[in-house]
Amino acid sequence: SSGITAEYGELQTIQHYLIRINMRYFRRMWLLLPILSVLVSGVSAQLVVNTSLPIQEDYATLYEAAITAYFDDNDYAKAQQYLELAIADKRYRDTMLLKCHKRCSSLPTVSSNDLFMFEFVKQEKCAKKCMRELFGRPLSLPLWVIKDFKTRKPYSFLHYCYYMQGNLAAALEAATVHLSHNPSDETMAANVKFYKSQVPEEDRARVIPHETPDSKMLFRSGRDAYISLDYAKAAADLAASFEAHMSEVGTCKVLCETGYDQYEGRKVPDMSEFGTFQEQLVALYRRVVECRTKCPTRHDADSSLKLTEDYLPSILNHLQFSAFQSGDFEGAARAASIYLTLLPGDQQMSSNLKYYLDQLNLPQAPIDPAVTEWLNANLLDQEVLTAILGKGEMRRRMREKHNYVLGDMRLVSELNPDKQILWKNLY
Repeated sequence: SSGITAEYGELQTIQHYLIRINMRYFRRMWLLLPILSVLVSGVSAQLVVNTSLPIQEDYATLYEAAITAYFDDNDYAKAQQYLELAIADKRYRDTMLLKCHKRCSSLPTVSSNDLFMFEFVKQEKCAKKCMRELFGRPLSLPLWVIKDFKTRKPYSFLHYCYYMQGNLAAALEAATVHLSHNPSDETMAANVKFYKSQVPEEDRARVIPHETPDSKMLFRSGRDAYISLDYAKAAADLAASFEAHMSEVGTCKVLCETGYDQYEGRKVPDMSEFGTFQEQLVALYRRVVECRTKCPTRHDADSSLKLTEDYLPSILNHLQFSAFQSGDFEGAARAASIYLTLLPGDQQMSSNLKYYLDQLNLPQAPIDPAVTEWLNANLLDQEVLTAILGKGEMRRRMREKHNYVLGDMRLVSELNPDKQILWKNLY
């Protein structure tokens, strides 16, 4: 469910715990909590469904009904509609969770050092009130449902439902979504290949996609255009991939620390071994910040992308050259400059950037402040984790990651003589 993954399933939200541990620190704060009212606009799914279906049910109930219709009844039309409704409900809940979090994060802040935890309390209460007004009590979800939605398992059923009803274009779209999140699934890859051989391009264009193109889809499209020497399309797709990646990382980080629904049998971490509030805070936040630091690099080990360097540098490397070949020196300079923020020791990219800036007669590349803020936020997460784990542990993790870590940390290989050894802001 929202904010809960299999890997971090035993965590509740960091705000939830901070409110409940060592309550003696916060008892006086409860008198200060304002009555918060959050108005959130809804998002309606673009679906045409049979109104006789129980659309008021939550996505877990709808998904279980779809499984029953699929396996027990062989009623693929009903299974398809239950799956559509379940996917729409899950998407709606996730969207509203992010909206609630964003709205509550923008509440007025308190500057008093004596109330340094007030923001956690205020935001947690605000976000839960926002979600409760939208959905009522939190769901209690089976863990297998949470895992299935995380891996896009519903689409593996949905494509076959469409196939059995003769709608190959919709089957292709659903199979493609599942394959994009499960690139090692050879059976689904064969299905996608079959559907593509049967569905004309004009029919594919008429299908309303279930999910917007994510960063990886756009990266693959841009790289294909790059290989085909269509640099204008490559630059457009790769720029969109970078924007999508920033958005996905932001969403990932929010879900590391917040949530609403729960899974059955969730365990509460034992804080009794930590004697002080500071120790409890560090122990809890370590798990959150480790989750956050994985967000920018979660695609680095995706073998289906066939990367020669980490994911984000690969986007930017292809983007700077595509923009250059398209005559967009400003875009090329911007991409090269961001790349060097990640990997400042790259001599070839430094030379490229100098050339682009000379052509523009500019001292430095114009970078969107939002991008700078995003990069600094990634760096701050790594600095916090380094402070918690220690420099030795971070060096060990760096070496395990093929001798260098993505430059969100600004850590460059100690073992590669072509890279500068920089420990800026960390060592």
